[in-house]
Amino acid sequence: MLDYDVVIVGGGPAGLTAALDLSRAGHRTLLLERELFGGNLKHIETVDDVPGVGTGIPGAQLASELAERAAAGGVRLEEAEVTGIETYSGTRWVGCDGGRGYSTSVVIVASGRRSRKLGLPEEERLLGRGVIDCVPCDGGLFRGRVVAVYGSGDQALADALYLARLASRVILVADTPELEGSQLLQERALAEPRIDVRCKTRLEAIAGEERVEAIALARLEAGEPETVPVDGVVIRIGTTPNTEFLEGTVELDPDGQVLTGLALDTSAPYVLAAGDVRRGAQSQVAAAIADGAAAARRAAELLRRPAGFDPAP
Repeated sequence: MLDYDVVIVGGGPAGLTAALDLSRAGHRTLLLERELFGGNLKHIETVDDVPGVGTGIPGAQLASELAERAAAGGVRLEEAEVTGIETYSGTRWVGCDGGRGYSTSVVIVASGRRSRKLGLPEEERLLGRGVIDCVPCDGGLFRGRVVAVYGSGDQALADALYLARLASRVILVADTPELEGSQLLQERALAEPRIDVRCKTRLEAIAGEERVEAIALARLEAGEPETVPVDGVVIRIGTTPNTEFLEGTVELDPDGQVLTGLALDTSAPYVLAAGDVRRGAQSQVAAAIADGAAAARRAAELLRRPAGFDPAP
């Protein structure tokens, strides 16, 4: 007998929704998450696009509620990092760190995305000591201080606006000619007196011994490099999918996103993908929840297939 009917990789809104729906339908379901259950919801100040949960719910609160519902619905939630997936004619094997692993009929990959890094050594060395990963989590530590945000998209603008309510000054640095987020966020950021917008500028280094002390900036046009004292820095230059463990198992596009069909099937039989880990997914909480529900329906359909039947991807 297999360990589980379905193993879900990733505990964001897509994974938690799929897990709850499958467990309620009577399927033995395991959800594996390497960090915090709720995924990138921790980075969202408020969520307004999810039907049935009201408006303005904090992302961290929604993450907690989704995880609690899944656990109460019979889903086994386990903290583990998945290292690989192996497929056989009648089973799938999900390998985890420490040599652990689980056999299952169906796998749903909902591993999401993570913030892209600049590759500076100080990003890792000073993480949690001025290099900020989760702005809603750690923003309160920078009340009355100076913080830099590097990036020009929606997430960078949203983080800058959040920090402007706490910090004495926010330096919004972008290497683009102008800000690239939504028009509403751009207007709000440009109108906020505590936000100093610097476009056509590159962040070249983060300085500090025990904590972040300064950043080095360089104008893309002719200009002298500048060292700016700051207490914290946020890097928001885009995201990358968490799919390293899938290389050689399912087909990925050049950016590392999972390629799926209309029913969320991947190139590997009985392996599905849901949420913003797959190409074409919308980066919205409501869309991720809808994707999770669709993946659960497809998984339930596959579980009804005769043993040994391999569906076309």
